Amino acid sequence: MTNAIVLLDRVKQNEQKMTIREALIEATATRMRPIFMTATATICAMLPLLLKETETGSLVSQSLAIVVIGGLAMATLLTLIVIPCIYELLYFRKSKKQRASQSTDQNISL
Repeated sequence: MTNAIVLLDRVKQNEQKMTIREALIEATATRMRPIFMTATATICAMLPLLLKETETGSLVSQSLAIVVIGGLAMATLLTLIVIPCIYELLYFRKSKKQRASQSTDQNISL
């Protein structure tokens, strides 16, 4: 959740200087490494719980590890793929206007 908020904040900052699509691409590329690093560290921390031999009481910790790893993997994919797509779809009209004005400016300069 926090990663998505930071990503969208970065997009909002970039929108002042570039189009929505360019802002999304730049923000996602910039935030990808920290998001993957935190997700990988947490998943690696859960692996001992997941791979531990089953004993009395370890069934709960093993189930917890499965849920945390799965949830973190899905949240990472949502943050890096789905959130930017939905953001551009919600601001489609603004993005379309920006692309149209950008292509018009390029045609004028030719």
